[in-house]
Amino acid sequence: MKAAVWIDRVKSAKGWESDYRVAKELGTSRAVVSSYRAKTPTMDEEMAFKVALALDVDPVVILADQAMERAKSEPAKKAWKEVLDKLGASQLYIM
Repeated sequence: MKAAVWIDRVKSAKGWESDYRVAKELGTSRAVVSSYRAKTPTMDEEMAFKVALALDVDPVVILADQAMERAKSEPAKKAWKEVLDKLGASQLYIM
């Protein structure tokens, strides 16, 4: 799932109205959060951990999800999807 969707889930879960608030609470800049909406569709590992903590989700799930998003080939995407399924993360896609 795109980084922007994870950011929106944090906003919703915490009741935060703005990306500025998300950035402040996650210890990053507004520009970084904006980049997830525009040019950088995935989070780096540090931000994935911060988002996982904010959502009370196993960080491995978000790390694997973001690796799946970055994967270039269909076999690689499929392999990451299998990892997510084994982690029981499929319920995160219907939240």
